[in-house]
Amino acid sequence: MKFGLFYIVQWHENRTQQQALQEALEQIELADRLGMDGVWLGEHHFSRHGLLSALSTFAGHVAARTKRIRIGTAVVVTPLHNPILVAEEAGMLDILSGGRLDLGVGSGYQRQEFDGLGVDIEESRERFRESVDVIRKAWTEERLTFHGKYTHVDDLEVMPKPLQMPHPPLYIAVSTTPSSIEFAASQALPIILGGPTATMGTSPQALKTWREQMERFGHPHAHIDPPVAMDIHVAPTVEEAEEDAVGRADFSAKILAKIGSPIAADGTVPKGYENWANRQKDRDLAIESRSRTLRGTPEVVAERLEQVREQGINHVFGFFGFPGLPHEKILRSIEMFAKEVMPKFREEPVRTPG
Repeated sequence: MKFGLFYIVQWHENRTQQQALQEALEQIELADRLGMDGVWLGEHHFSRHGLLSALSTFAGHVAARTKRIRIGTAVVVTPLHNPILVAEEAGMLDILSGGRLDLGVGSGYQRQEFDGLGVDIEESRERFRESVDVIRKAWTEERLTFHGKYTHVDDLEVMPKPLQMPHPPLYIAVSTTPSSIEFAASQALPIILGGPTATMGTSPQALKTWREQMERFGHPHAHIDPPVAMDIHVAPTVEEAEEDAVGRADFSAKILAKIGSPIAADGTVPKGYENWANRQKDRDLAIESRSRTLRGTPEVVAERLEQVREQGINHVFGFFGFPGLPHEKILRSIEMFAKEVMPKFREEPVRTPG
């Protein structure tokens, strides 16, 4: 199995913004030393839900402070950007990291982010699908000519080109919408399962659907293990793990209840987001059922992880600890997972910090 961390760098009230960002970097450095496979970084704007608005800036800093861990995005919300700039920034990051970039992209879902940046959320799905085509062409073609609905360029030399050939791994974030899974498979691209899909515990079914669609389009897929997000917290005792979650595990849900929807104040549902009507109820139910949680002692977490593997999931990434939890406890959670859980699921020995 492969294991990684996930950061949007949530800004809890008991931290300054600087503390939140610096502590995240220290946690990622520890994971790098301990031999974890990757760190995935998610773009957000205008709320405590996530401070990584300048995603490429933070990712570049991660590249400079780590040696081997892969650096993924989960995700760049491409409708909020010019896709040519996304391709350029990704090419630069891939070079500076020594070819460690995994670029995950998605269409976004928070209406306030689109409104704040002056992008019509009604256009998000079209912009997203076009951006995937633009980015791949910008990476692989010597000079880019592209005429779509939103991008129009002729004979443009986009550089720097990525280090990885033919280009960095490209992932597509999917939700519960079947069309998003079908689109990823049609492009022969792996998916990222996070957000609503992981929250509602439907990742195994989404993975199955993606593999069926890959078969339908004639694309090999047995060698690909799409990453699935889960919440992870390891502590010396089950009691401490549960106590640490009290008042913290629902931090995101409380914020997303206010801003985590594409639906307008008057109830208007934008095109492509029809499945979002009951999303907050799904989030609340997921917290109660702990459908995507790996929480407890190393033994308990390993037992739960074995059940996850039996569902066909072989690549797990996630938040470690909870927003507002002392930094030292999150570092301990990462270290206990890497030293006492991770080795049970792969042959290579875990590294020791130092």
